[in-house]
Amino acid sequence: MSERGSFCTEYIYCKECFQAIKKLFLREDYQCKYFKAVVIPSYEPQIIDELPIIAGKVGGGYSGEEIFVFEEMRYKIQIKLCHPLVIAVIPDSTEKRKFIEFKPEEEYPEG
Repeated sequence: MSERGSFCTEYIYCKECFQAIKKLFLREDYQCKYFKAVVIPSYEPQIIDELPIIAGKVGGGYSGEEIFVFEEMRYKIQIKLCHPLVIAVIPDSTEKRKFIEFKPEEEYPEG
């Protein structure tokens, strides 16, 4: 049985972080059956086109793969950030919701 779930970033206040994550998550080669991301449209399009929130569906072929997708992308996400980011992952199964924190790469010591 395939697993399905959804995800949502927190409101991303930093414009640079938002643009970087948006570019990563909306890449055409990332959009597939198991991962589809969208930017939340603005409630006042005459003022701002979109809200700095990215949400979507995430899934896989086994239980827990919704979480694994983001753990697998951790490095690609963190090298793009200048501020910490939290993504909520909500599995469709009986697994618990999870908040995954990503920190800018420089916050992790080498070694």
